[in-house]
Amino acid sequence: MSVTDRLEEVRPPPEGESPHSHPHRRRRLLVTAGVLVLAALVVFGGPYVLYLRRSHPGAKSVSSAVQGFRSSTSTTGDGNRNLVGPRPGVYQAKGTGTERISFPPNSQRDGAVMPITVTTLPGNCWRWHLDYNTAHWHEYDFCVDKGSLLLVAQRNFQRWDFGAVKVTNLGSYTCSPPAPVMITGARAGQQFEHHCTGSNSAVPGTSQVEGPVTMGGTVTIDIGGQKVAAVQQTRVQHLSGAQSGTVEEQWWFDARTGLPLRAERTYRITSPSPVGKITYTERGWWQLTSLEPKT
Repeated sequence: MSVTDRLEEVRPPPEGESPHSHPHRRRRLLVTAGVLVLAALVVFGGPYVLYLRRSHPGAKSVSSAVQGFRSSTSTTGDGNRNLVGPRPGVYQAKGTGTERISFPPNSQRDGAVMPITVTTLPGNCWRWHLDYNTAHWHEYDFCVDKGSLLLVAQRNFQRWDFGAVKVTNLGSYTCSPPAPVMITGARAGQQFEHHCTGSNSAVPGTSQVEGPVTMGGTVTIDIGGQKVAAVQQTRVQHLSGAQSGTVEEQWWFDARTGLPLRAERTYRITSPSPVGKITYTERGWWQLTSLEPKT
């Protein structure tokens, strides 16, 4: 051993510090860091893992929709005057669609099969209910007055899985006066005003939905190999109040019965929240594959 090595070996530590303080300090720092990492995993990791493993809704089966139809309280109705009215039962549609929410980021897809349930209501009215998937549906209440088909109310429901938390939302709107759908004697290009008022269970306050409905004339659509005369219309609706945004839709209705045959949609809606504005977007289309309902 050299003289320098021996001097290093016997040199005393700085005042107030033991010869073994550095290893102890490093050990304490490592232990503290480990505890903090473990705490972070417990506090944030658990919910994040649950978020990554969250469920995604699948298609609602036609058989379950038929079972629901059979247990419904559908009434006979009083006839639809000039319109024959759609036959009650479960129709089948195909299409694609995606719904997204900006925060927390999440999305859903429409099912490859989308059952549509039609039930009759008292008076010259009937209810149309579309299951996009097992967690998202939309329904409309239609009535016939003097041969014209009118929309009197609509509701939509969604269930979101964020892992640690599941959120549901039900929107209910009433159209007063009833919104025009198929108007007797209307010409292509003619416009009518659409106005509905309602609210969403997840957003406090009331929203207004209004905008023009433009009639597009009669076209022919192939439904399961059957040529059907359809009345086309375009709706551009603007939301104000508790929520803001735009809903753009195109619809094709059976000219004889008023049954919706096809629709294309683009939604962009903004809602307030404690963490800032949250944007919801929806885009998709669907079309009936048959005019024969299952009962």
